[in-house]
Amino acid sequence: MWGRRRVYTYHRYYYHPYRPYVYGASWHPVGFFLGAIAATATIVAINNAEYRYDAGVFYEPSNGGYQVVAPPAGAIVPSLPPDVATIPVGDETFYYFGGVFYAAAEGGGYQIVPAPAGAIVFNLPEGATTEQAGDITYLQYNGAYYQPVQVDGQDAYEVVDMEEVDQ
Repeated sequence: MWGRRRVYTYHRYYYHPYRPYVYGASWHPVGFFLGAIAATATIVAINNAEYRYDAGVFYEPSNGGYQVVAPPAGAIVPSLPPDVATIPVGDETFYYFGGVFYAAAEGGGYQIVPAPAGAIVFNLPEGATTEQAGDITYLQYNGAYYQPVQVDGQDAYEVVDMEEVDQ
């Protein structure tokens, strides 16, 4: 239990310091501003808003340029970013890049989905925040909580399922 939340996890907690991972020169953290984006950027419209999508990053027009924003939940993109990781969780397959999870969409493309509980990732991007719960340090990024773990001797992060409880 943590506050009013019940936490479910599959792997044992293994503390290791958070080191933001850089996904390459074309990846930018949320809040980053660009004067122009690549001509290859795809327009993605969802909930009456237009975004530009390029290599795993979502941009929104802002002040004569483009600001990196968190990916809009449910958006469907035509292709996965380069260097995407395949993440099996139970019988399902997800794809992970830059703190974002994708699933194959019906009719083609890939849909942005919430981080699936139990998913193991080896890198978290810049912008994750730490939250202390007793002796455990969780990392929060893009609405998901990650617990530091070790998998086959390698530092990793597991998406944990946090359930609100009535008290």
